[in-house]
Amino acid sequence: MRKTLLAFALLSCGDLAAQSRPVYVDETSDAYKSGFKEGYSQGFREGLAEAQKRGVSVQPPPQVIVAPPRPGPSGPITISSAVYGSEKKSCNALGWLSRRVNGRMTASVEVENSICGDPAPGARKQLEVAYICGGFAKTASAYEHRTLYLDCTS
Repeated sequence: MRKTLLAFALLSCGDLAAQSRPVYVDETSDAYKSGFKEGYSQGFREGLAEAQKRGVSVQPPPQVIVAPPRPGPSGPITISSAVYGSEKKSCNALGWLSRRVNGRMTASVEVENSICGDPAPGARKQLEVAYICGGFAKTASAYEHRTLYLDCTS
């Protein structure tokens, strides 16, 4: 009798050990997410029903509105205007610059008379640019013999 009782106890413990092993679930799976959501909703409904039975006034949870993140400049460079020259004489450099930088996220350009000739010989010249990054307008400028930098990453 004692051996039978001991064997039964060992078998019972073995079954309990098998039942108490953790079950690993992929928390990113659709089945897990839907089961979690259903369990949460069911628990909420049961809690609400119990509160109503007891006569407790239950307000619905406040609606949380999360503002979307404020977008930063993003999107490729699109040149909207480009003028090269001095205060007195200048030329339209829009086509020249657009062909070189439109569609890129960053660009650097050497500012030289090769842009559209020398509109003001002997004068200090500058390339002034207005461009768009996604929905953001930006400007940049550089003097002759310098580098102009355009950036839509920040």
